[in-house]
Amino acid sequence: MTKKNRITNSSGFTPSEILKNSIGGKQRNQKFQAGFGLVEILVAVAIIGLSLAALTGLGNLALKISLQTKKNVVAVNLANEALEAAKAAKQESWDNLNGLTIGSPYHPIKTGSPLKWAFASGEESVNGFARQITLSDVYRDNNDDIVDSGGTLDSNTKKITTIVAWSDNGQNYQTTLISYLTNWKP
Repeated sequence: MTKKNRITNSSGFTPSEILKNSIGGKQRNQKFQAGFGLVEILVAVAIIGLSLAALTGLGNLALKISLQTKKNVVAVNLANEALEAAKAAKQESWDNLNGLTIGSPYHPIKTGSPLKWAFASGEESVNGFARQITLSDVYRDNNDDIVDSGGTLDSNTKKITTIVAWSDNGQNYQTTLISYLTNWKP
């Protein structure tokens, strides 16, 4: 077997390989690598910028949702407090509820010594939330089921509706809780 002799220069390339890779006296790889590096940097900066913008937007959305959820929890707690006030007032005396005007707005207050729950006319404002309680008469059908219209008045049952409303960034929100209280003591 014979070995073919190759003519090589000091860098180890054959003259034909050097000619293939040369453009304008510079190595083609070096010229393309320098330009390609700049494009890679621009693409990387664009990707990082878009990623940061997306993460910032996602963070802002999460913050808005968190704040809205917090306000909703506060509203539900205020509504629950009003329902509990109605239950406590009813436990004291059915007349505390029965004496209120049907359909008129009220809000819970603590009065007397010792403090007891009572109701004042109108809605109240609590830290940016508007809260009111309204009472409705309850009607029952022949099967003793509650009906919206018709039926017979049940003078021993009242429908308590608590509404808590608030505004956030020009948008209105409302939480409504409903409970039925009866003139019955254990």
